[in-house]
Amino acid sequence: MPDTYSAHDHANRNQAEILASNHCACFGCYAVFPASDVTRFTETTAWCPKCEAFSTVVGDASELPLDREFLEVVHDHWIGPQDWLDEMAAQTHAIATAVYRQTSTTMDEERVRPWWKFWR
Repeated sequence: MPDTYSAHDHANRNQAEILASNHCACFGCYAVFPASDVTRFTETTAWCPKCEAFSTVVGDASELPLDREFLEVVHDHWIGPQDWLDEMAAQTHAIATAVYRQTSTTMDEERVRPWWKFWR
């Protein structure tokens, strides 16, 4: 398997390589897409058209594999495992749904508290 340093090198200043490729992949979101989908570059470095990550897109002209297994290895090396992020998102969602419940006001409540209309 090619090393992750090579993938990182091919993900930077890669506009010419992307334009010479047929397919590309992003090691930020693991998406594989046609090279023609890549339309945004900053200083000749491609942005992912799916997740808008910068410096994570490699093209098949680099001769690197674009399969999920390789993309995960590169992701874990350069970005890091994201298990903690999924757990934190689940905890945040649980807290938010427990604290913030959708409420509706009735006309009686608005009459009792005329200032209520300012907090809607």
